[in-house]
Formats: sequence, C-alpha cells, structure tokens
Amino acid sequence: MDSSSVRQTVNRRESGNEDRNRGRRGNVLLLFTLMLPALLLPIVGLAIDGTMLYIVQAKLSAAVDGAALGAGRLLGTAADPEEIAGEFLGANFPDGYWGSRNLVPIINVSRTLSSYRISVGATVEAPLMFARILGRQQTAVASSAVATRRESRIVLALDRSGSMTGQIASLRASAKDFTNRFVADVDQMGLVAYSTSAVVGYPPTRPYDPSATSLGGPNVNFQYSQSGGSMLDMIDAMAANGGTNMSEALSLAYTEIRKADNRDHDPIKLNAIVLFTDGIPTAMTATLNDPAHNSLKPKGNNASTQSKCTYNPGTAGTPSTLMTGALVSSGYPSNSLSNVYGIGPYRLGITYNTSPANTALYWMQHPYASQTDNNKLTPATPISSCTYLQAAAGSTDLKDLAKIPTLDYYGNSTDDGIVYKGSLPYNKYKTTYDPNSPTSGYHLGIASWNATDNAAKRILSDPSLNIRIYVIAYRGSDGVDSYLLKRVANAFDAVGHVPFWQTGLYVEASDAEGLQRAFETVAADILRLAE
Repeated sequence: MDSSSVRQTVNRRESGNEDRNRGRRGNVLLLFTLMLPALLLPIVGLAIDGTMLYIVQAKLSAAVDGAALGAGRLLGTAADPEEIAGEFLGANFPDGYWGSRNLVPIINVSRTLSSYRISVGATVEAPLMFARILGRQQTAVASSAVATRRESRIVLALDRSGSMTGQIASLRASAKDFTNRFVADVDQMGLVAYSTSAVVGYPPTRPYDPSATSLGGPNVNFQYSQSGGSMLDMIDAMAANGGTNMSEALSLAYTEIRKADNRDHDPIKLNAIVLFTDGIPTAMTATLNDPAHNSLKPKGNNASTQSKCTYNPGTAGTPSTLMTGALVSSGYPSNSLSNVYGIGPYRLGITYNTSPANTALYWMQHPYASQTDNNKLTPATPISSCTYLQAAAGSTDLKDLAKIPTLDYYGNSTDDGIVYKGSLPYNKYKTTYDPNSPTSGYHLGIASWNATDNAAKRILSDPSLNIRIYVIAYRGSDGVDSYLLKRVANAFDAVGHVPFWQTGLYVEASDAEGLQRAFETVAADILRLAE
C-alpha cells in the first residue's frame, strides 16, 4: 500500500472517531439537561427549608432570652418567675409563627444562698416543605437560656453639705428613684448622709453603734414603713448645710456593709457603695488627744505655745477623757490661701443623742445641728477648758493643736506622701502639705483629702467583701476633684488604678436631668453585675 493510501485510511479513521466523540458529548449534555431538575430541586428545597428553620430558630431564641431576662429580674420577689417567664415566651413567640406549632416551655427556678437561677428552654415543631418528598413533615426546633440574679447589698452615701442647698430636691428625687429600682425582701440597702459630720439614716437605729460586729447594717426592709421611717422617708427628709466629711461617709458605709456581712455570713452578695458629692473633702473626724497619736500641745499657761486643755492626752479606753469631733476647713477652697482656716471640733452625728428627739430622722432634717453645738462635744468635759478649741470662726481656732492628727477617727491616714499633688486644691494653691499647720484651712483640707483617699483604699483592699465603689459627681460651684473621685472608685482611668481591686464607675452630672441619668447608669451597672 502506497503512502497516499495509508494517509487516506488514517484520515478516515480520525474522522470517524471525531464523529463518535461528538455524538457522545451530545448524549452527555442531553442526559445532564434531563437530570438537572432532579439535582436542583432537592438543593433548592433544602435551602428553603433551612431558611425557614433558621427564622423559627432565631425567633425562638429571642423569645427564650427575653423570658429568661424578664423573669430573672424578678427572681427572689413575691412574683412567680415561672409564670412570668411563660408569659414572656408566649408573647414573644406567637402561636403559628411560620407555621410552627406545639410550643413546649421548660422552665426551672433554683436558689443557692443569695443567688437565684432561672433556666428557660422551649421546643417547637417547625413545618418542612420540600423535605416532605422524603417523608419528613416537620422537625423539632429547640432553644434555651439561663439568667441569674445575685442579691445586692448597697449603701448610699449622699453629700448634703451647704453647697447642695439648691440641688437637694433633685438629689432626693434621684436617690429615691435609685432605691426603688431594687427589690425589698431581696436586696439590702442602707443610707449615710454626710455634711460636717456623717450620720447613718437607714437603718434608723439610735444611738448608733460604730462597731462592725454590732447590730445594724443594710437590710431588706428599706422600702417598708417602720419605727423611725423607711429609707425613702429618710431620703425625703434630707436637708443641706455644713461641710463635706467624705472620709467619714465612706468609713460609715464600710462599717454598715461589714455589719450586714457579719450578720448574714453570705459571700455571694454583691457589695457596693454609691458615693454622691458636689465638691471636695472639707472636713474630717479625729480624736485630738488620742494617747497613741496625741495632737494637743503640752498643757501649760503660755497660750502661745501651750494648751490649757484638761486632758492632755486622754486615757486609752476611757471615752470621757477623749476629745473626738469634726474639724472643718472654713472658706475652702473658694477663698484665697490666707482666708481659709481650720475650725472645730464639732459634735458628731453618730454619737449625739442627748434626748429622744434626736432620732435618725432628726439628723436627716438637721445637718447643721452639730455645728450649732459649739464646745459641746460628747462627752463635754474634756473640751470645756480649752481656750482654742471652741469651734469659733477665725484664724486663731485650733491653736491648742500642735499638729493635724495623723489618723482620723476611723484609722485612715491623713498624710499620703505626695499623692495629693494631683488634686484640685493643690493645683489651685500650689502649696506643700504641712501637718504642723492645723489652723490653716488649706492644710486641714489636704488632710481631709488624704483621709478620703485612704478610706477608699481600705475599703477596696478588703478581699473578704470585694466592695465596688461608684461615684456620682455633681459639678457644683467650686467643681469636683475628679482626680480624687476616680481614685475612690478605682475607675479604669484613675491615676493609680489597681487592677486586682473591684473597678467601679465615675459618673458626672451638671443638672437635674443629668443627675437622674447618672443614678440610672449606676443602678443599671449594679443590676447587670447581679444578673
């Protein structure tokens, strides 16, 4: 066979192969076209069924979450949380939603010490559309959520100093609204009102016992009428006057929480102090002739260098020999350095109880009562013969003191190194603290600042209670010391923030509406932590 014949034979074979391949490709395309509906319909059907199930699942999850949170806020109250959770669930997942049916709730409520827990679950039958081809008419969709509620123990420490006169009505309204956000019979609340001296307004027991192991402390009856008035009555009665003894307010609030903790022995409760102020510390409480830290000049006849006070120093364990009262910075911080001076001591609201009329309610109504009782400490004897401890206005008062007491009445240091140099007063006056100048209102004010800073440290560093401090600052005429108050709250942006202490909030307000929002912000944060 010649070469041309071979080429013709090869060409015929290749041409035949191409024809056969072309035919096969046509058959595959035809087969795929015929099978396309059978392939796509199940995929589309599954996508549609999956979308429907997703929508039902999302709605059910939202309803279950809402039921848990809604009922969770009422855990521990007289309300029936299971019934309320069921109502929430039914209201948020309507019958027949996307063809679903047979909603079955599963609700359980439990309690461990002061912690409540509600678990809300639910199942529903959701219809299937295209899966019916495979014999499935419906499928179950389920969701669950859990809410917890810890009991809260809260002490309000409210500034009712003289600068609050114009805003006291707004403070009363906001503080009452805050109190009503918590649940009697579940949460425990207490009240400290402070000016020149602080007083525990609720519980209303008099005379007040400052021992942390004594009876008292925040309790669950704060909204109920009782002898001496409820907490709401006490807030309503608050009047404004006097100085700002912030360290005493914090110390009393701390003592009140310790009392309740000693009573309940419950480590699960959420402990919080809510401190409100419109200014800076201008007062402190101290024992002037504490035998361990005597601040009086030596007794003698030379008035310029020596004191004429009867007991110098006092006797440890003998209250009748101790001179305990509040020292106040007059004219501070608005006046010039030469026109601010220290005066005192003034009788304390926690100890003054000379007649039945001086109840806790009386002290809510009369914040300045102790300052009108000049030279009438309890007891009065130690102070009666002191020439320069007469709580009389003027730069010569407190001349019987050799120095500002190194500790306040509650054990808080009045000297904290150079920390105070970030304060508003120091940045105004630019004067180094001198504890040997007790007649100066500036130096007494810095001592009060230090005592407040150290009172907060003492509270925050107590690992047994884990107290969180919230600070609401109302920007008054002289402003607030945000540097100090953020440290008191141990806020995230505080200078010297300690990460292993409880971190609180610092919230500012400048008018009545802002004050209401500030209290709402604090209440929301406490309730969030309790949930």
